Amino acid sequence: MSGLRATMRRYMALAFLLCCSCASNHGRPIAKLDFESISITPSASSFFVRFSSDTDLLTLFQSRIGEELVCALEGDADFSIGHYQRGYGSGIVELSDNSSKGNYIARVIFRETGAVRGKERILAGDELRRALKVNDVVVCAFRVHTTKYETYFSDFMPIPSMDFIRALGT
Repeated sequence: MSGLRATMRRYMALAFLLCCSCASNHGRPIAKLDFESISITPSASSFFVRFSSDTDLLTLFQSRIGEELVCALEGDADFSIGHYQRGYGSGIVELSDNSSKGNYIARVIFRETGAVRGKERILAGDELRRALKVNDVVVCAFRVHTTKYETYFSDFMPIPSMDFIRALGT
């Protein structure tokens, strides 16, 4: 019986090592993002965030699942998968239509998560304005999930909270 347990442990250890080796270090340059501007969308439920990068963000990986700008509404800048953030913003990143290569736009929607995982609601109006006033800056980063590598993160890009508040208007 102990021989069977030892064999099972070896197989489990091997399986664990194989699973851990599936996602390897990406080895890509860490992009530096520069904030340019914010405007409110016509629906007033999200923001267009324009920024530039010293790295071509949308061609970093062949097999990518999602390329987004993620923002910490309450100062919690841990954007790792599985980390619970109470207030955050996110939006798909695209090349900016009227700009040269290296200029991007993301349509960022701010959300608040509830006590129950998976429950979210979109923040807007006065409620969003109050949440934005808590910190001087909203910290954002570009994040992309890949099928072969660890999740990629750019450097942090601080955006003045007042720029979001001004875009909200009165």
